[in-house]
Amino acid sequence: MFTFEITPSHTGLYTDSGSRFLQSPFWASFKAAHGWKPLCFEITVKNKDIFFSFSCSVLIRIFGKRQVSFSIAYIPMMIELPLKYSDTVGQAGVYTQLLIDFVAALKPYLPGNTVCVRFDPPFDFYTCETRDLFVNSLKIISLTNHLKIVKTKVDIQPPDTVLLDITQSPDVMLSAMRSKWRYNIHLAEKKGVIVHTYKAGDQGIENALNVFYDLYRTTATRDGIALHSKQYYSDLISLSASGRLSGGPLISLYVASHENDYLAAIITLFSKREAVYLYGASSNVKRNLMPAYLLQWTAINDAKKYGSPVYDFYGMPPSDDKNHPMYGLYLFKTGFGGKIVHRPGSIDVPVSRMYKFYIVAEDIRAFYHKKIKKLFTHSSASSHAGREK
Repeated sequence: MFTFEITPSHTGLYTDSGSRFLQSPFWASFKAAHGWKPLCFEITVKNKDIFFSFSCSVLIRIFGKRQVSFSIAYIPMMIELPLKYSDTVGQAGVYTQLLIDFVAALKPYLPGNTVCVRFDPPFDFYTCETRDLFVNSLKIISLTNHLKIVKTKVDIQPPDTVLLDITQSPDVMLSAMRSKWRYNIHLAEKKGVIVHTYKAGDQGIENALNVFYDLYRTTATRDGIALHSKQYYSDLISLSASGRLSGGPLISLYVASHENDYLAAIITLFSKREAVYLYGASSNVKRNLMPAYLLQWTAINDAKKYGSPVYDFYGMPPSDDKNHPMYGLYLFKTGFGGKIVHRPGSIDVPVSRMYKFYIVAEDIRAFYHKKIKKLFTHSSASSHAGREK
């Protein structure tokens, strides 16, 4: 059993304390403007073998109105075990009990209508098999010890990614790429693709954001993915200006163009701990000029200059399955030479009998967006393509 000392604290300034970006005050403030209520706590954990402290951002989402409402508490990329307890698979039992006891201690600070606390455990596994062993161990331990812990079908954060060590020199990073990736970067440069970088307050940022959003709509239609409102991305960039005044992370918008055509754009976040490729979009024209490769290479070098030690490509299929609809994304992100990482995804600790109704509704919604809506989107795109021919 674990005991916890929990002290509520303020979200505070956006100072970059070296935490993962999803646990930063900057990200909590950003999500507060888009439907979430952030809570912040200082926490000390102890039992007979373990003692450590950490800060924790908890995001509350309320569904419904007044009497007919419920909440979930979401804790992204937390709780991290101290380094000496980092044998993650071997510590599955310890970690299961840690989550259960933490939720019990945290519950008095949460809204009374909270149905569950959702975690994204911040563990990096280097094979799908090891990741699955950890997740299955949690399930078995929970069942055996009658503990309430559930691996969700829906993951809030992408569980599979590529991490590129950018403490190396550019020449070393280039040599670690697939040869075709190096060729594509140089091809884009040779053919005259230009990459412009924009930050909050820069001249032309509004037009660049409009370009990004137009490209994102094209991408969403082509690939059947969801996108936020333009205000969502505008707020992210604007908040970065305030955050930079107190040492917060840097949000940048990169746009690749050729002659009078805008070809692709990405949004990145740089911090002391990590650089993250958050969002990307591309047009349907001049794809043979390989603008996406030059965009990423430009952002990687900027992140290195900023001082981030790693570049997270953030989200892709778990394996090189040629039948996966996003197989091309897997090839693109792995070709830059980084290390493939698999994370556990979202795990729930239910705290209400209403949880079973919530999870059914969530699964239905996910099925609609991932299967039905994509099917109609692709059918519509094919229909348009046929008429254009």
